[in-house]
Amino acid sequence: MSLLRLDIAAQRRTPAASRQRGVSLVELLVGLVIGIVLSLAAAALYLGTRETARGSQAITDVNETGKIALDMIGREIQKAGFYPAQFGNDWATNNQFAGAYFNGKDVTKPAFNAGLFGCDGANYDPGTMGCTATAANKPDSIVINYFASPEFGNDSLLGNTNDCNRNKVANDTANASRSATGLPLFVSNRFGIVAGTTYVDTDGNTVSANNLGCHGNGLEAGSSQSALQGIDDLVIRYGLYSGDGSEQSPTDFMTAANVTAQPVVGGRTAWQRVTAVSVCVLVRSVSNGRQEDKTGSVRTYTDCRGQTISMPSGNRYIFKSFQRVYAVRNNLSALL
Repeated sequence: MSLLRLDIAAQRRTPAASRQRGVSLVELLVGLVIGIVLSLAAAALYLGTRETARGSQAITDVNETGKIALDMIGREIQKAGFYPAQFGNDWATNNQFAGAYFNGKDVTKPAFNAGLFGCDGANYDPGTMGCTATAANKPDSIVINYFASPEFGNDSLLGNTNDCNRNKVANDTANASRSATGLPLFVSNRFGIVAGTTYVDTDGNTVSANNLGCHGNGLEAGSSQSALQGIDDLVIRYGLYSGDGSEQSPTDFMTAANVTAQPVVGGRTAWQRVTAVSVCVLVRSVSNGRQEDKTGSVRTYTDCRGQTISMPSGNRYIFKSFQRVYAVRNNLSALL
C-alpha cells in the first residue's frame, strides 16, 4: 500500500504540460506538407529514372538494329558471285579469275549479269526484274547473286539454297534444269527499304516506320517482305579497282548508276570489278524515348549522305547512321 501512495503522489507532482496529449492543427498541417513534399520528390525521382531507362533502352535497340542490318546485308555481299569449286564445268575453269561469273537466270536482265547489281534511289522490282523509277535522296537497293549447292537436299529449309525470306530457290524456274542434274542452284537476294506497318508508340503517337525489306528468287512473283523494323534509309556505294592488273584495291567509291556507266577494262565489266561495297543504314528508334531537349537547344544527327539534320521540336526519336565496308571476296584473286 505504501508503494501505491508514493506513485499517486509522484503523479500529482508531474506538471500538466508534460503529460501525453494529441498534436495541434498547425503540427498536423506541417506534417502533411512534409509528407507531400517527400512524395513529390519520390515521384519526380521515379519519373526521371523511368525516362532515363527508356532513353537507354532506345539507344540499345537502335545500336542492335543497326548491327543486325549491316550483318544481314554484309553476309550476303561476301557471297556475291560465288560458285562451288567442286562442280567442274567450262565456266568453273574460269572461276579462278577475279570477277568470273555467268548469268544463270535471264540473260536479258542486267540485274543478273554479275554477282552484284544496284539501284540508285529506287527499289528492285520483281515484276520487271529491274529498278523502279529513281528519286533524289531516296533509299538505294542492292541485288546479290551467287550459286549454292543443296547440301541438305533441294527441299530442305536448311543450308544456303534458301533465299532471305527462307523460300526454297529450287522453286525458281531458272533452277529447274540445274536441280534435276544436281548442279548448284542460283540464289538472288535483293535488299531495299519498304514501308512498314503503322503503330502507336509509347507516347500515344501514331507512327509509320520504314523497314529493311528483302525479296528473294524463291518466290519470284512475290514482293519484298519486311525483315527489320526501324530502318529509315539505305545508301550503298561500290568500290572499283582500275582493272589494269596493278592492284585490286578500290580506287573510287561510286553510285550504282556510275558503275553501270563505266567501260569494260581488261575483259571485265565494271560490276565484275567491284571489290568492296560501302553500306550505310539510318536507324530510327521505334519509341519516342529520348529525353526532352533544353529550351533553345536543337538536337541534330548526321544521315547516310553526310548531311546534318536538325530535329523538329517535340521529336524525341533517336536517329543514328551505321556504316561498314565489305570486301567482295569472289571478285578478288591473286591470278591477274
